[in-house]
Amino acid sequence: RREAHQLEGKRSASTPGVRAPATIALGEFPWHKGMRLRRPEDFRHVWNHGQSWVHPLFVLWCVRNDLSSSRIGITASRKVGGAVQRNRARRLLREAARHLYPHLEPGWDLVLVARATLNAASEPQVEAALRALLQRSGLWQD
Repeated sequence: RREAHQLEGKRSASTPGVRAPATIALGEFPWHKGMRLRRPEDFRHVWNHGQSWVHPLFVLWCVRNDLSSSRIGITASRKVGGAVQRNRARRLLREAARHLYPHLEPGWDLVLVARATLNAASEPQVEAALRALLQRSGLWQD
């Protein structure tokens, strides 16, 4: 049992006893905790004080934050479908956000709300839709 707990702790193989960083390095597009909205009050702040842009696949909400970087939160309600469909919708939005994050203007909190039609879309379609909404909202920088 002790060995299993050590494996769950994601220990670094190169340095014993040192945890690996909480970053998912997938090619040139990293994704780490600092890039995510995680607390419910942060989501509520964006919904209560932010502005929204609508696309048939999802809704983009955003509000300025006092940080030097932007953070993204992703949500999918039961209107999207069962657990498998909601997870797929969140995964599609997360991948699109991860790829487009370097072009996102810093200093914003964003919430992406999946819609039921998102599950029928492909990954390139979701990425193109997110790019279009970011450009429409003025958060896109080349």
